[in-house]
Amino acid sequence: MAIKLEALKCPKCGSILKARRRDLVYRCENCGTFIYAPTAKEIRVRIFDFEEIMNARKYYMPFLAYHTKAEIYREDVRGFMASRGMGGEWITYIPANTSLPGEEIVRISKMLTANPPKNKNEVDSFRDATPLSLDITIEEGEKLAEFVFLSYEVDRPGILQNLDYSFEARFREIIYMPVYYNGKYILALRGYR
Repeated sequence: MAIKLEALKCPKCGSILKARRRDLVYRCENCGTFIYAPTAKEIRVRIFDFEEIMNARKYYMPFLAYHTKAEIYREDVRGFMASRGMGGEWITYIPANTSLPGEEIVRISKMLTANPPKNKNEVDSFRDATPLSLDITIEEGEKLAEFVFLSYEVDRPGILQNLDYSFEARFREIIYMPVYYNGKYILALRGYR
């Protein structure tokens, strides 16, 4: 069986994209367009700037952002008498780098989803910081978004016995957020230190 390999090209200008490392997002060096490798199509990307300075290495962590909608039809909870949430709509942020342990992905996702970043200064490049690779696919991110939603329900008071719900996560964009690394990743946005 013969395998034909083709170079990934920018859909906007036709330039050949250069692979730096295992990453699902490439930026065309010629026109600056971001391309999602699995589909070879242009993708919406935003880059937030650093707001604080500390003595640690600077990186940009990729996040998959989803418009999320959930509805809880029925839930059985034992050991707690209180009404529980019935769902709604929100933006879920999924850290998209597998170098983070799973529990850290959920912790950061819950923190940003509950308290979305404000006062975001956007920039057009990564400047003097290194972008971490985006190595979680959009489809994997959708599953993680549902897992994060379910972890909210499990973390509420009482023992969840049964949950009948609907869940939808529609991909919106990729956001690179500034982080410092000093033994662990720390978000470099106001309100997250």
